[in-house]
Amino acid sequence: MIVPNDPCLPLSIDQQLLDAVVKLTGQRDLEALAESLVESITALTNASIVSIYTLGDELGELSAKVVASSNPYEPRGTHITSLKSHTELCECIESQQTNTTNFKNGQRKVYPIFEQGNVSGLLLCEYLQTDLVQSDEILKAIITVYANQQSLLNHQQRDGLTRLYNRTALQNWLGKVLNLDGSENRRADGEAPIGCFALLDIDFFKRINDTQGHLYGDEVLLIFADLMRESFRFNDKLYRYGGEEFVAVLSESDLDTSITVLERFRTIISQHNFAQLNQVTVTIGVSEISPRMQPGKLIECADRALYYGKNHGRNQVNAYEWLEQGKILPSMDDQSQSFKLF
Repeated sequence: MIVPNDPCLPLSIDQQLLDAVVKLTGQRDLEALAESLVESITALTNASIVSIYTLGDELGELSAKVVASSNPYEPRGTHITSLKSHTELCECIESQQTNTTNFKNGQRKVYPIFEQGNVSGLLLCEYLQTDLVQSDEILKAIITVYANQQSLLNHQQRDGLTRLYNRTALQNWLGKVLNLDGSENRRADGEAPIGCFALLDIDFFKRINDTQGHLYGDEVLLIFADLMRESFRFNDKLYRYGGEEFVAVLSESDLDTSITVLERFRTIISQHNFAQLNQVTVTIGVSEISPRMQPGKLIECADRALYYGKNHGRNQVNAYEWLEQGKILPSMDDQSQSFKLF
């Protein structure tokens, strides 16, 4: 129960709490939702640092990524590859309870964030003075509002079959990141690429549906999505674009690095044992992401590279920038990487 005249809380806590709820429930983007929670917790408490982590699995180890933080040394996107050395975070996950740790100049609390009964994230609050008592009930209430809104957005922005982000989520991301004044992705030079955008299309997928049936086709899509999750980094964004087409946004990755990652994934798919099929292959088109590109132009560039590959043997990775520079010469060796540079 919230008591407005609690002497340990600001006098306007009731209005601040209402404002926080209104702000959280008004968000339609997962990253903006996390930023709103950081702002709300900071306003409602005397926490000097507030950070939100989302949990994932990378190379078989539980890992975490910062999705929002008031700590300038832990900006959004910071990736903790392994949680083994982060005792407070691990104990919170294992106990599914708030973990409190006292240190020389204050106190640190880690709260679990639940989605569908499982711990999907963590909220860390750091206080510089241990003698100031905080209302855990208020924090837990706000976290519950956040978790409910996050679950709703996940339901709306996830593909029902593969559980990757869907086309709506992709459109939201493109609209937020590209061609926006003051975007967080603006760099000092203003024009430097902020990553790479790849379109992935499963080869001859209609033939799979026609010969094996749509249920088996769905199984191929599920396996393909699982292999994407296993192959790309936690910081990369993965989407089902529609049908047998997928999108991978390789964050903070240059073209050469992205080509290496995508070529490795292409090989993984071609070598995977899909039951009832001799082989499944994928054709990939990729383009650098310039901050000032229009979303439609970015998709068009990757699409041109994709269809170049479709028309020149499939089972290959091509870059739009190579097409523009005239540097691609198709190879006749279908078993190897099907492009050569002059």
